[in-house]
This record gives sequence, structure tokens and C-alpha cells, in this order.
Amino acid sequence: MNFKNITLPLMALALTCTIASCDGEKNEKDEKNEATKTKQQEKTEAKKTNTTATVTTALPDGEITLDRLHAGVKEFVTKNYAGYKMVKALSDPLCQGGDAIDLAIAKAGAPNLSLIFKPDGSFVQQEEDVPLSTATNKIMKVLKTKYADYAVGTQIEKLILADKTVQYLADLTRGSVTKEVIFTADGNVVCEK
Repeated sequence: MNFKNITLPLMALALTCTIASCDGEKNEKDEKNEATKTKQQEKTEAKKTNTTATVTTALPDGEITLDRLHAGVKEFVTKNYAGYKMVKALSDPLCQGGDAIDLAIAKAGAPNLSLIFKPDGSFVQQEEDVPLSTATNKIMKVLKTKYADYAVGTQIEKLILADKTVQYLADLTRGSVTKEVIFTADGNVVCEK
């Protein structure tokens, strides 16, 4: 028997099998890497989509049904205003700009309040109608000087901000012109619209 004639084809066959085997392993690795990249891309796209949805959420104009309020709003009322019932919610922009929710709450034997929240459910301030006579002397002086040509009602809103700072909001009218002015207790104008 001639070993040369048999050995040479066997070696060629072994070499072909080795090359094919290496190619198969390389293709398998490439397929796994491709699948991993695809999953990572899908996760990244999902995150982008979720972020965009959160950022673009806007309040509807006018009344907001109570069942559509952010869960954080409901939890805040339950935790901080025991016995109060949510009555009505409206979209009402903040004086300084930005969307806000004005939530009216009521409780028998207690003053009616408005609670202001940002669209994400974070608390901004509590508002309560109080007699104009409860405004500080400094606010009264500014109303009589800077806003002398405007009429002020018999009430002013006492605002208690999230940080417990107290401010006052006066609704002013001059003919058909109306404006809201927010004051610090020292009589400084915070916002006018």
C-alpha cells in the first residue's frame, strides 16, 4: 500500500474540516455578538421612548377629571389633609410660568382650600381666601401706592409654599383689566400677571 496516496488526501480532508470548524465557531460568536447588540439597542430605544413620553406630558386646558390626577397628588392630599375631599381640578398656569394643577379641596367645618401641584405631582403651595385685613401693613401700603388705580376685593389669598414660606395673592381690577399680584409678607412683588 502506498501511504503517500492515502496520507495526502486524508491530510487535505483534515485541513478542510479544521478550517470549516473554525469558521463555524467564528460565525456562532458573530451571531451571539449580533444578538447581544440588538438587545442592547432595543433597550436603549425603549429608554429613549419612555423618557420622551415623560417629558412631553402636558396638562389639558380647563377642568381635569379627578381620576386622571397624578397618583402623587392623591397621596399628598390623603397624607396631609385628613378628612378633606377633592372637589375639582383645573389646569392653571403658575404666575411665574409653567403648567400647574389647581385642586380645590373641602372639609365640613374647615376652610375651603386650593392646592397647587406641578404636572409631575409635586406640591407647590396651599391657597386660602382670607380677609384683606389680614394682609401685612407693608402689603397694604404697596396696594395703596403702586396699585392705587386698581380696586382690591375684600379678600386676599394666603399662600403657604412647600417650604412653609408665606406669600399673598391679590386680585386687582381696573375697569375691564384684571391682574394677579403675588407679594412677600414684606410687601415685595414676587410676580404680576
